[in-house]
Amino acid sequence: MHWHSSRWCCVARVSPPATSPPPSRAADTSVRVLVVGAGLAGLSAAESLVNAGVDVILIDAGHRPGGRTRTVRDRFVNGQIAESGAEWVDSIHWRYRELMARYGVSNEGQPTPWTTIRRWLFWDGRLVSGHDLDALEPDLFAAIERYEEATDAPAARLTDPSRPDQHPDAVYLDSRSLADVIEEMASGHVGGHGHAHCLGPAGRLLAARNSQGEFAAEPRQVSCLFVAQQRANERVEAHRQGVEVTANRVAGGTSQIAEALTRELMSRSDGRFRIMFGHRLVWLDQDADRVRAGVSSGKADVETFTADHVILACSLVPLRSVEYRTPMPSLLAEAMNGLGYGSITKTAVQFDRRDWKSGYGTTDSVSQRIYESTVDQIASDGGPEPGILMAYCGGDGGARLAASSEDERISSIADDMRRVHGMNAEVKVLGAFSRAWSAHANYGGAYAVYEPGQVTKYWQVLRESWGRVHLAGEHVATCTGYMEGAIESGRTVAQRVVSLAS
Repeated sequence: MHWHSSRWCCVARVSPPATSPPPSRAADTSVRVLVVGAGLAGLSAAESLVNAGVDVILIDAGHRPGGRTRTVRDRFVNGQIAESGAEWVDSIHWRYRELMARYGVSNEGQPTPWTTIRRWLFWDGRLVSGHDLDALEPDLFAAIERYEEATDAPAARLTDPSRPDQHPDAVYLDSRSLADVIEEMASGHVGGHGHAHCLGPAGRLLAARNSQGEFAAEPRQVSCLFVAQQRANERVEAHRQGVEVTANRVAGGTSQIAEALTRELMSRSDGRFRIMFGHRLVWLDQDADRVRAGVSSGKADVETFTADHVILACSLVPLRSVEYRTPMPSLLAEAMNGLGYGSITKTAVQFDRRDWKSGYGTTDSVSQRIYESTVDQIASDGGPEPGILMAYCGGDGGARLAASSEDERISSIADDMRRVHGMNAEVKVLGAFSRAWSAHANYGGAYAVYEPGQVTKYWQVLRESWGRVHLAGEHVATCTGYMEGAIESGRTVAQRVVSLAS
């Protein structure tokens, strides 16, 4: 089924951005596929669909493409930038790297193995690094290594990372959290056996910060089966691609990819694609033949869209406020309403000189983790060089910060950065931002985290169609939690829709 372009143009009550010509008004608009969410998942789904000859309208409640990829360029001097959302691209993220190559975007800096990133610890009012860490807590590194071995080991028995629910020990692993492993390691018992290298107070802090950083959640909120799935996916992809798992930032910022993909889609001359910002999904119903969606621009009555399929390519949190007029299967409804989402608050502060210890550090303070995000953004004039320190706060700490205003967060974090690095008042702040993802209604969190019991219960149902409605996003990808996963899920769901339509 295909609609004429004149019908296709009749979609909106308010003008979208100037890059998209304003369409005329219609009381009831029919489209082929309606995609909700203009992040990397929605854009990737739209690209795959229009390339297959499908007509697509893409709506987004915000006013820019990219979702949780958001490069901040206007708060800082000397052309420096910082990522308020997704920041790193791993060597195994081949889909994202293909898009980088397509749009002429390069890596920033040298590839870095994650195991070499931890450099120093701010503990009990002093900054400690190198051999002093072992003096602070004997066998600290050995204990952390044993903890990581204990959490990573179950991945060896997962041959298909896309189906962690089929792990031989799925039920047991999903009943346990990272907090359980930390407690066992602190007592010296893992798997019922005593061991020499126990996690002391500093080791427990490092383990907790790892959870808050990687999963945006407290250790008690992270299923051990989910950790096994993540590690298995890394192992399988590294082996398949024949590469070491390393990470890079993106020169010029991660937002470039979504922006370039949007421009490419909008430049098509076949009229198959339209994008409408400032439009929110309000209600949804479906029958055997079609899906109807109520969409609001916030300035007029709710408008009805009719489509063959709808792809919900945004965070599940805003979808919890949608009215589903067709009853949703109970398990799917439970999963959509119950899946965990991590809290991340990123605060970037630009100082007029780089008066700090290099490397990536962990703190026992409000900042949690501090690192320089501009280490590879260096001018060539030889003068005093400003730089940006980033505080990356996850889990309960990220959520607590989200309850404060942006100005309050910046003030608190800047003071903490000065204290950690011993910077005096002569080191001036030039610019800053603080982004608390859990405080934004369009997102409701940084990314998905499968809590204990949720992998075996929710993993598969979230990845299946509900009639003519489909979910896309990092939360339903094998590469969960990453930009790569958003692209993966968008393309996967688009392929499913094309197959159903053929």
